[in-house]
Amino acid sequence: MQPEIGQLLSLDGRRALVTGGATGIGEAIATVLAAAGAGVTIGDLDLEGAERVAASIGGRAVELDVTDPASADAAVRSVPDIDLLVNNAGTYLEAGSILDQTHESWQHSIDVNLAGVFNCSKPAATAMVDGARPGSIVNIASVDGYLPCLGTGYDSAKAAVIQLTRSLAVDLAPHGIRVNGVAPGNVPVPTLRKIHAGELPPLWPVDSSTTGLMGPMMRQRSANIPLGRPGRAEEIAHAVLFLASAASTYVIGHTLTVDGGWTLV
Repeated sequence: MQPEIGQLLSLDGRRALVTGGATGIGEAIATVLAAAGAGVTIGDLDLEGAERVAASIGGRAVELDVTDPASADAAVRSVPDIDLLVNNAGTYLEAGSILDQTHESWQHSIDVNLAGVFNCSKPAATAMVDGARPGSIVNIASVDGYLPCLGTGYDSAKAAVIQLTRSLAVDLAPHGIRVNGVAPGNVPVPTLRKIHAGELPPLWPVDSSTTGLMGPMMRQRSANIPLGRPGRAEEIAHAVLFLASAASTYVIGHTLTVDGGWTLV
């Protein structure tokens, strides 16, 4: 392979903040970006987990509550010359039918999954513009933003992230800041494994057969992934690397679906 081709994916000299990077997809993203040469700071409410990942990749950790604009601003300011933000932090623990979901649960899902993207993107974009640094923002959405699956709060928030990605892309393009997204499909992560093992409460408080969401129709779709398997966290991370790198310099406002074909059937 010619060196210049490999160089397209190099992030040497880049300074990144990955939110929600203490576990799962966020941990994989932080690991891949560091392997590509980026200096990575991991922001997470779980500071101990963030420090564990940071130690494994030679990065840094910072406590971050994405629902708090002041916390988001402080986390961004802790990354000198930031030019890469990955908005990965999210939660689906507020999932469920509107018949069961409380107003507080709805609001929390919006606060984490949608407002958190804005709260971190604003100071990051401001820092890049003030420093005249072209950069990248990559938002982690979900296939649930296209096809209803996990519930009113989560699905609506992720759909809004897809549109926010498009809006930010147009807004920040004149400054050389590219904004894109990734929509993961079925990717088993530690939180889901703990739910299935009974270590965390189930996503649904009632038998899911009583609702269209996660009922027989949804389960059939989830069981028919054309590639025949769930995704791996590193496969989502590789898509983030592409969108953050020089391999995608003419791509803005796009949300790349990485789902093994889940949304095709």
